[in-house]
Amino acid sequence: MSYVVEYKGYYEVPELPTEVQDEWKNTLINEMNRIYNGLITRIPDEAAFRSVIAESAYQSWQNFINPSWEDADFIKLKFQVKLSGAYSAWKDGVDAAFSGDSPYFPDRVTGKAGKFLKAKYTLGAVGLRYKFGRGIAVKAIGVISGDYRVLKDIKSPDEFTGSIVNVFLAGASRFVRPQAVAIITRGLVLAQYAHEFGLTGLRDSVISTTNTVLGNTVLKQVDTSAYPTVILEIGYDGDANKLYVHSAAGTS
Repeated sequence: MSYVVEYKGYYEVPELPTEVQDEWKNTLINEMNRIYNGLITRIPDEAAFRSVIAESAYQSWQNFINPSWEDADFIKLKFQVKLSGAYSAWKDGVDAAFSGDSPYFPDRVTGKAGKFLKAKYTLGAVGLRYKFGRGIAVKAIGVISGDYRVLKDIKSPDEFTGSIVNVFLAGASRFVRPQAVAIITRGLVLAQYAHEFGLTGLRDSVISTTNTVLGNTVLKQVDTSAYPTVILEIGYDGDANKLYVHSAAGTS
């Protein structure tokens, strides 16, 4: 098969720059008062707590309970009662975290800053424009959605041939791009976790599931009359021992 455009980018997990972690930490700490004011404005009293948090949480949570489970109805009622009566504990916790003479929110942010290092897995897919350029997920969808901006970020070990085209139906490309990036990134990150743990079967299941989702969403919006052959997928290259994202388009 001859393609008018084809791209393959290998997934590599970069080291997270210290300045990125520091910016996240400092920005969050500096937003403490705004976060607190937003919470209290949105949930000023017990009635609002029950409406905004308790009831909506219950409506979502109850669907996770198997209706065939013994005492399923009682389990759901227990959750509903406990959460509906939790306003005082919630309010005390919010006040302790964000207000008073020694709120603990800044210390907790600093203490948990190490967990932000996990963001490197996401950056491996989406990139960091000022530091690494656009990531492989952005480039893969870009070359088949008419996004010429990705050209300057395509470099070794990326594999690229042909010319950028827009394979999607009129008006779809700007909406398809963020959708594709989100699906690809989720798949790559989870597959990489499985790969690092030596769970090859689960890694391959994540790859297969991700490609099914891409096929049922992004690729459903292709203008097949102009581009009957379009590929957008993630995979694992055994020779390189790396995950990758691959996209291509053909007119026949």
